[in-house]
Amino acid sequence: MNSLAELIFPSRCVGCSQLGISICSLCRKSWHPHIYFREISVLNNSYPVISAVQYSPIASKVLLGAKESNLSAADNLLADAIGHALTFFIKNYGAGDLVGIPSRSAATRKRGRNFMIEISKSIAAAQSIQSLDILQHTRTVRDQSQLDAQARTHNIAGAFCVSLNSSKSATLGNTQPLIIVDDLITTGATLAEAIRALTTAGYAVIGAVTGSVAKPLR
Repeated sequence: MNSLAELIFPSRCVGCSQLGISICSLCRKSWHPHIYFREISVLNNSYPVISAVQYSPIASKVLLGAKESNLSAADNLLADAIGHALTFFIKNYGAGDLVGIPSRSAATRKRGRNFMIEISKSIAAAQSIQSLDILQHTRTVRDQSQLDAQARTHNIAGAFCVSLNSSKSATLGNTQPLIIVDDLITTGATLAEAIRALTTAGYAVIGAVTGSVAKPLR
């Protein structure tokens, strides 16, 4: 059955569309997991952010392939990259439950899935830990991709909250430390807002992991 599927829908490189495997040897040079460290400050506390791949044109195609096109090959590449970062994070900063960054409602409807929630759950299953779907949008936000650093911070400020039942659970102490999961860190504004919402609700956040890391915008 798999051989027949390959004949009808042959595998193509996510980066360059060349026939063959999910990512060719040339594109793999730009999507090769390492360890990249960033730190973000929220409410006078610092949090480590560990990423696996430097942002590049190839990384952009992988992320868009997973996020916008629902390509399973791109999903797998992103999950593997985040898993690589997570393994390093746990070894150096401790274990915890995962919390994926939720998509905007409009994006979720368009894609037919809540992108990072789904990826986070697959990573958690592979690592035998939990992934909690507890962050929610409190209002409409713009797509961050075309905004500068200041506009991103303003756009996302106060945009997340934690569901009431989850917040009560945190107050009662029925939680593990949390590690936030996202596909990409650029300015860190989205991760910072997620940390603010979670810590305000009583959770202990120990940091974040992402698949890719881009140079901070000005």
